[in-house]
Amino acid sequence: MKIRKSYISALFIAALIVGWMYSDNFLGTSSLSVAGDGKVADVEEEKIESKSPDLITQAFKVVNQQVPLQIRARGVTRTGFDIDVISRRNAYVLSQVAVEGGWVEAGATLIELDKGTLESDIDAARADRKAGQAEYEDIKKRFSSGGAWEAQIDAAIADLEAVRSNYESTKKLVDRGVKKPLAKLQQMASLKAAEMRLIELENQSEDLALAASNARIKAVDARIAMLLEQLEFTNVVASQGGWLEKYHVEVGQTIKENAPVARILGLRSLTIDAPVPQTQISKIKIGDKVDLDVDGAGKRQGVVNKIATFANQATRTFDVEIAVDNSDGTLRAGMSAGVRVTIDQVPAFKISPAHLNVDEAGSLSVKTVKPDGTVQVMPVAIAQTVGNAAYVSGLADDTLILGMGQAFVSDGSKISYKIVEEAN
Repeated sequence: MKIRKSYISALFIAALIVGWMYSDNFLGTSSLSVAGDGKVADVEEEKIESKSPDLITQAFKVVNQQVPLQIRARGVTRTGFDIDVISRRNAYVLSQVAVEGGWVEAGATLIELDKGTLESDIDAARADRKAGQAEYEDIKKRFSSGGAWEAQIDAAIADLEAVRSNYESTKKLVDRGVKKPLAKLQQMASLKAAEMRLIELENQSEDLALAASNARIKAVDARIAMLLEQLEFTNVVASQGGWLEKYHVEVGQTIKENAPVARILGLRSLTIDAPVPQTQISKIKIGDKVDLDVDGAGKRQGVVNKIATFANQATRTFDVEIAVDNSDGTLRAGMSAGVRVTIDQVPAFKISPAHLNVDEAGSLSVKTVKPDGTVQVMPVAIAQTVGNAAYVSGLADDTLILGMGQAFVSDGSKISYKIVEEAN
């Protein structure tokens, strides 16, 4: 019984289909002629010219507007910089000052290190410098006019004259036999000592003494500077402002000089590398505005910052660097984004993709209607796509484009049409 019902249903549906196919003949609206004279085209033309309501095609007028012509690509965000902050001295970590996972300014203290004996060493070095400076001033005073050096010279000259006089007297007495030759030798030794003393004083140079004293002061200054630098290095600071991604050390840990202690990322300004085909790279210039659609983060604006001069050997594309402001910190490195670089403004009109036709070569076209009702195929180009619609260029304002029903008419045929408004 069930099988018989299925047969009956199938026959009923088949009858409906056949009836629908021949309905035009029954109603007198068929566009074909079965006459044996071969004048099918004449019959079609007669039916078109009869302007039957069943053959009315919808048409709408072209209203152009200025639409940006854009080059599209996709890219991935990366940081402006990625640096490790290092320790400049051997010490252990006292504290972590900045909060990990937050913004830090350039020069902000990240980590405090143990100072050790640096402060007392600096005090001792400063005292040593003070003594050296006093010695320098004493040398200047000693060699000044009327100073101790001149007095010493005068005393040495007087002493030399006295010793020489004693030597001459002793020599005479030895010659007469009053004194022994040993006395003469003793006086001669005293004379030579007095002469050497005078020579030493005369050979003393103020410039040399001052230079030696100044060298000592400079050496102390260098030591103080080194100690102060080491004291400054007890505060590990951010070399650049950015995002403190993480610490590499813990409080209480002893670290060595030049050991990395923290990582800072340049997130305030991100860079997107977008590959652009070689056929379009010449249309992009540094400074061009870029519309971005970051996956999961919405729309952003960027600027072309750099254009590669060498193509990627594998893809034959050129990387275009796009700078993106990220002062709010909502973007992260490694996020995918759609890129649209505006290179020009063109007149274009909005149309449903259903009204576009593609030929075997892949060229786009639309069907238009001339004032005499003749269909004309016109080439167009897509300037931009928005949602389920497209902006196409290539037609003048007020050109009539065929909409619903255009698939059933061909180039050069005459039709009846009704002007409607294109739905947005």
